Amino acid sequence: MTELARRTFLGASAGLTLAPLLAAAAAGDTAPVRVAAIGSGARGSDLIRALSTIDGAEIVGVADDYPPHLEQGLKYAGPQAQSFADYRRMLDDLKPAAVVIAVPLHLHFPIAMACLDAGCDVFLEKTMCRTIDEAERLARRVAESKRVFQIGLQRRAHPIYLQAAAMIDAGMIGDVTAIKAQWHRNNNWRRPIPRPKTDPQWAPLERRLNWRLYRDTSAGLMAELGSHQLDVVNWVLKTTPKRVVAAGGIDYWRDGREVFDNIFCTYEYELAAGKKSPGQKPGDPLPANHAPAAPPRTVRVTYSSLGNNAYEGASELILGTLGTLYLTSSKGLLFQEQNGANPAAEKSGGQTEAAASVTAGKTLKLSNDPWAFRGKPIEIEIAEGNDTRDELVSFVDHVARQDPGTIADAHVALADCATVLIANQSADSGGWVDFPPRLLGT
Repeated sequence: MTELARRTFLGASAGLTLAPLLAAAAAGDTAPVRVAAIGSGARGSDLIRALSTIDGAEIVGVADDYPPHLEQGLKYAGPQAQSFADYRRMLDDLKPAAVVIAVPLHLHFPIAMACLDAGCDVFLEKTMCRTIDEAERLARRVAESKRVFQIGLQRRAHPIYLQAAAMIDAGMIGDVTAIKAQWHRNNNWRRPIPRPKTDPQWAPLERRLNWRLYRDTSAGLMAELGSHQLDVVNWVLKTTPKRVVAAGGIDYWRDGREVFDNIFCTYEYELAAGKKSPGQKPGDPLPANHAPAAPPRTVRVTYSSLGNNAYEGASELILGTLGTLYLTSSKGLLFQEQNGANPAAEKSGGQTEAAASVTAGKTLKLSNDPWAFRGKPIEIEIAEGNDTRDELVSFVDHVARQDPGTIADAHVALADCATVLIANQSADSGGWVDFPPRLLGT
């Protein structure tokens, strides 16, 4: 790494992690925030386990209407937590300050609204809602209530992604020109049903436990997986997409599911060309003496999710004019571009006419080897962390201070929700779908 790149890297590294916030929250003298959990299945239990390790939080109750999940959640919450089969009764009886919600997607809207109406601050697992209309209504209710709200997009608390976002802001990879993201797994996504198929309750229990596979309760791969990665794209590009075209189907796991087992998307983002004035934010009017803006440039983003091959798993590849960031939840790598002069110009001494005569009728010998331009990567060094716990520490801290400016607030949540759901609309319709104009600027 050059000295300039090294200094830029170190500058981008400064003050990135949530460590100061975590330390301050742990050392606080205020009374713990009384938190209740609604939903204690697999993800809900992860959140409860993490909450139980945060000194600034006291888990006062767990609600779940499926007894095995309720029992599991209580085990992680601790003996002080009360159990409820009905979350509404829990809200009435305990009046918690904050609620952590991890329920099937179709229940996000009604339960989050009920919690806001009860005067609670809300942590809601992604995706925000099953429809864009619901997400808009929930975002408006958050604004009206002035409650603290955070969506569960934990990459916003992950040190690798915090570092990567700072590196992009610092110009370390130049202008971002394309992004490739994927989440590939080799699994049928089904959960086993603890009853024989001959049991008359098997069918309703199967739909309940496998809610991700049915359209009236789920938004499929885009909502469950793509929401994390398209949020990263919105985050680093600082805008939402202009439009998307997508294709998908049920092509391998033909087992009665209703959501796709694979989907491929191409998003188009429009970025303002040229540099902004100091302190200028996206959407701000240009100064009166500013030169006419060049047409915006398009950044294309491809995203795919598979259920029958796990090669490279979940990852994002952010390509810029000066370098490439390869990001996963366990490793971040920076590959610098090997920018050399035009080979023809080098041979001709840089003279245009000579260069033209040298290259006339010839094919430039540029390598097609996929590893030829990678070079030795610079690894993003991070301290040990847990992004699920860190996002909850941040939420609890914002609740304690009654600061609505969470790391993933209702604006972030709504933008992410619309971004992934228009891909589903495109895959169903077979054509391009625009980002809802009414949501531009969210």
